[in-house]
Amino acid sequence: MENKNYFKIVPKNKKGLGIGDIYPVVLTIALVGILLAIVLFTLEEIGESVPTETATTTNETEAWINGTGYTLVNASDCGFESPAITGAWNSSNGLLIAAGNYTVSDAGVLTNLTATAWDDDVNFSYTFEWGGTACDATEDIADDFVDFIPWIGVILLVVAAAIVIGVLMRSFAGGAGGRV
Repeated sequence: MENKNYFKIVPKNKKGLGIGDIYPVVLTIALVGILLAIVLFTLEEIGESVPTETATTTNETEAWINGTGYTLVNASDCGFESPAITGAWNSSNGLLIAAGNYTVSDAGVLTNLTATAWDDDVNFSYTFEWGGTACDATEDIADDFVDFIPWIGVILLVVAAAIVIGVLMRSFAGGAGGRV
């Protein structure tokens, strides 16, 4: 006697994913997205609440503020604030530049206030406040979470493909007793 079950694609007691499985998957991914948003918000608040530290930069070289402005190197540090220039001088001749000839913004951008053309290279020394290593750590964790966000799209694509394959398997394995 010939066994006609060798054409079965899916055994009768096994089922693929179906259309009804979309709702729990979308709901789960939405909850994960909401939790990620809460974690990012919390990390941002923690990063902003850490106590600041005072730091000093001595002789930052090759600054040029004759154009539209110069941004201090440490301005990108986590929690950078309150920069104060303690000295500015031409690097070629060492002549001091009077404090009234430039301004520094809270973002650490120096601007030349005079029409005087200074040397192409101006050196600065300054102090500033920053969040320290605790601020760096929370910023790194937040960046890692942000790097994970694109993977949610990949996960959604894989789940959608699994559901489509499940629907196809059900439709081919269904009606004719599991035979093709």
